[in-house]
Amino acid sequence: MAQRDISPAKPSKHPFPADLPQQYLRALIENLDSAVVLCDPKGRILLFNRAMAVACASGTTASWERTEDDPESGDLRVGVDVSRISGCLRNPDGSRLVQGELPLSKALRGERIRDHEIHLGPDGRRPRTYRVHGEAVCNETGRTVGALLTLQDITERRLAARFGDCELAVSEALTVSAPVDEAGTAVLAAVGTRLSWPYGELWLADEVEEMLYPAARWVAPGHQPSDPMPDRLPRGEGLPGEVWAMSAPRWYADVAAPGVHPSLAATASRFGLRSAVAVPIRTPEQFIGVLTFFGATVEEPESSLLALLSGVAAHVGQFLSRRRADDLALELTRTRDDFLALVGHELRTPLTSIVSHTELLLTDGELSGENRLLLESVDRNANALRAIVTDLLDLAGLESGDISLDLGPVDLSEIVSASTAALAPVAEANDVKIQVDAPRVLSLRGDPVRLRQLADELIANAVKYSPDGGDVGVRLEREGDLAALTVTDGGLGIPEDERPRVFQRFFRSSAGTARGISGTGLGLPLARAIVERHGGTIQVQHANPGTSMTVSLPLDGPGSSPGK
Repeated sequence: MAQRDISPAKPSKHPFPADLPQQYLRALIENLDSAVVLCDPKGRILLFNRAMAVACASGTTASWERTEDDPESGDLRVGVDVSRISGCLRNPDGSRLVQGELPLSKALRGERIRDHEIHLGPDGRRPRTYRVHGEAVCNETGRTVGALLTLQDITERRLAARFGDCELAVSEALTVSAPVDEAGTAVLAAVGTRLSWPYGELWLADEVEEMLYPAARWVAPGHQPSDPMPDRLPRGEGLPGEVWAMSAPRWYADVAAPGVHPSLAATASRFGLRSAVAVPIRTPEQFIGVLTFFGATVEEPESSLLALLSGVAAHVGQFLSRRRADDLALELTRTRDDFLALVGHELRTPLTSIVSHTELLLTDGELSGENRLLLESVDRNANALRAIVTDLLDLAGLESGDISLDLGPVDLSEIVSASTAALAPVAEANDVKIQVDAPRVLSLRGDPVRLRQLADELIANAVKYSPDGGDVGVRLEREGDLAALTVTDGGLGIPEDERPRVFQRFFRSSAGTARGISGTGLGLPLARAIVERHGGTIQVQHANPGTSMTVSLPLDGPGSSPGK
């Protein structure tokens, strides 16, 4: 830039020193937050300010010097190797900018640079992101005398956008129902890809054994560690163990720096990695594990990154807590079913003997009086207990899939008719009338024994909860590719706050227990299990009073799709 372009004319009687305007200009440029670069027509750097020097981390500060050829010209120059600046420039994809692609080169060719994005920083360190504006500088005759660039640091803005993408990707990875290793790998990839960390690990703690175990690993393309992960780490060993022992994040800006644990430095150097960061995964109640990432460049600790990683760790902790709770619930269900099966089998054998022996004794015509009454009580209660055991075993087997269905053509109308006829004496004793509305034949594919069990449970339940008499309606009809069975009563009904529990095992309505109505709370759960195994649905509608149960079963049997 020529002196005449930036300085006023120098009248002989000027009251100030001739170089004072230059001092003003120097102070202005030096104190700008934006980086500034000027070059001559040949692309040689004339000036760059302190912000540019810091961006390049070259250790060179701008110095204004008069040229030796013309000490009075006041041209502004800086003693810097141009290659040191151009070597710090990269495209957003990380590739180096070649000479013809340099923003200064483009500006000298007459191109007006606006909102051009580049990465700037020395080798071995994470670069920062800049938005570049620039254009050629011409004199009053229109001749190009150089070019000017300004660079605005937008690293934090871009980082904030990447943080948002990262959090969204992590949330998506943790919403899918996937094994822990798959979900963990997806989380590591989401963070590593968006934050340019090529390697990540997830470790989970076993606090009883005082060991960390590897749960997931992610490696970016081009970074293939040859060493396997250790199969375990004790508390305090390795970076994950160190985080566990301290219960706090650890950040190593440069693993090759003095004081870093030799094993960490050696491992990182073999994989071409330079920095490492790890954060604990925990809930308020317990320590769960550690997230560890390695970077390919020297990277100073940043509070915003640590905050992001801590948030990611919290999401992972919630996910793992839910998975552990789900696994525990599943294990408890299996244990419960195993227990019921064990107890049921152990009870059914002696109960069968008791029932058969009491029935045999009751056939003795000489037995009479109190002895017969006592034996009849034993027989009655033994049969009731055997029915409970049978229902428990059926329910556990149907829900777990251990009991298979014997599928075949079934006339559901015949099953409903037989069930109604069998329950007619019980209905008459309760002063209940059963009204049936069913076609002569309604065939479907199902298990006749289980469907009869279903009809018995629904109709008997409706009769039982109509202690004051009334009507029980049984309606069977075909609805497209479905058979619909609806059983309606006008009985006691179910209190509103208890309705969500109607299909829970052993649930008894307070309305029924208050009236002394006997039951085990297994009928409706068993009915639902039979319906679900047939690929159908069961719904409850509540009236005031009364209840309506509607079962829909596919005519083609389990696994069929209505409408096909």
